[in-house]
Amino acid sequence: MPVYVADTVALARYLEDSLPKKADTVFREAEAGNARILVPSVVLGELFYICLKGRLKLRDPSAIIAEVLDDIQSSTYLHQAEMSLEAWQHFLSLRIPELHDRMICCIALANSVDSIITNDPEIASSGIKTIW
Repeated sequence: MPVYVADTVALARYLEDSLPKKADTVFREAEAGNARILVPSVVLGELFYICLKGRLKLRDPSAIIAEVLDDIQSSTYLHQAEMSLEAWQHFLSLRIPELHDRMICCIALANSVDSIITNDPEIASSGIKTIW
């Protein structure tokens, strides 16, 4: 079964129902039970922060945050991912300037994922496979 990592923009656009076709297909495959999507804790933090700041085209931010937490807790396809020691071992070898992007990539490498769902050019240029 394919495994992916979602970055913050991917998860936000998923919630807004505005993903591009390839990324949307990955989420639909996961919803159908044919893939898993790892959601790093740093992505949750960023997502919740921008929700509370009103930067997303979503209804009540508190309700969205509660819904995301519930979805991750009860979902068979969305899984929270932490920085394991194995992930931290990749940290110094990456040349990605932003901390959160580097952490997302470390989690992807440690979990041998198929791709990172992202439109971030720095992640895309890191050599790690991406899909958007």
